[in-house]
Amino acid sequence: MRNFLWEGSGEGHKDHLIKWDLVSKSKEKGGLEIGNLAAKNIALMGKWLWRFPIEQESLWHCVIRSKYGYQENGWDSNLVVRGSSRSPWKDISAVLCKFSNCVQLIVGDGRRVRFWEDSWVGDRPLSEVFPRLFRLSRLHNCSIESLSIPNSIPVSWNFGFRRNLNDEEALEVSALLVLVANISLIGSKKDSRRWKLEASGFFSCKSFRHFISNDSSVPSFDPANFIWKSKVPTKIKILGWLVAHGRLNTCEMLQRRRPFCCFSPHWCVLCKRNGENANHIFLQCEAASFLWQKLYREAGVIWGSPVQISALFVQNLGGFGKGKKAKVLWGCGILAIFWVLWSERNRRIFEAYEGVGFEVLWDRVRFWVALWASVTEIFKDYSFSSILRDWRAAAV
Repeated sequence: MRNFLWEGSGEGHKDHLIKWDLVSKSKEKGGLEIGNLAAKNIALMGKWLWRFPIEQESLWHCVIRSKYGYQENGWDSNLVVRGSSRSPWKDISAVLCKFSNCVQLIVGDGRRVRFWEDSWVGDRPLSEVFPRLFRLSRLHNCSIESLSIPNSIPVSWNFGFRRNLNDEEALEVSALLVLVANISLIGSKKDSRRWKLEASGFFSCKSFRHFISNDSSVPSFDPANFIWKSKVPTKIKILGWLVAHGRLNTCEMLQRRRPFCCFSPHWCVLCKRNGENANHIFLQCEAASFLWQKLYREAGVIWGSPVQISALFVQNLGGFGKGKKAKVLWGCGILAIFWVLWSERNRRIFEAYEGVGFEVLWDRVRFWVALWASVTEIFKDYSFSSILRDWRAAAV
């Protein structure tokens, strides 16, 4: 898939604009949410582990149960130690360790949750929190109910220690009792499992995939909300995404990738001066400055040229107002300027095109904004011509 998207159908090596690791991340993290295929596969296998204790009457469950048996917790099948290369459950059971980290056990009657081995208090099993006490206990792989003393309120425990405890071990027991002090067993309620990564408590492949990909350690991509919620065609959003990352193939970028080549003329084809980079094309160029001043004047705000392009995506100047229609027009206006400038630049370079004046470029911006806005649900009562004629009136 990576080669298909990046290399295209032509021959020869193509420039990879953005690292595949970034492309595969979620949109909130700066990617295109294509996803890591290996993580997706693991997440789909995790879904079978979630369904296994739920669909106990299904044929596939009966086959797995008869072939591999249950684990002591009653929720999972035994791990497949030996199997043929055609055993898909062997790969599925290998995901159990990661899967278990995302599952929270809810104690009801205490008959299915193991006291020492399962994570039912906190994020770790009690056998890891109190390893010395676990080694001293004779009651391994036993349920919470089997370690509790019947009809005791509050719940009293029989840990089945092999010998009398010394002072340090007695202190650990005290800490253990404090940890489980608020536990109450409800005979009419069965033990259950909850998916910790979703507020609903139910499993989802998306949340498990993000957990495996470890997207939480990646900082958020500030322009994501502006770009992906804008009411423009997808290819315009992709252009805005590339602009926000600063990964367009400008002369400066191409020169950096090919230091032994000399690009001539190494200037901006729109204003015939300065070196061509993303900040110049979309902010500092005379054509860009003219369009931004026009847009800001149309929106009724004062134009102040930002230092970086990324500021255009995150600053909230209240252009055209604060309503939903105003936000649609403002987002379309910013991305329309990017599209008009980049299209004009490419035509002049690749088509021997002489170009047009700045006023014509502004007319194109107005055209695209009116066209994109007119096909949205929020502007269904407005015609293309009415939006094109007066943006402010349409934004009310």
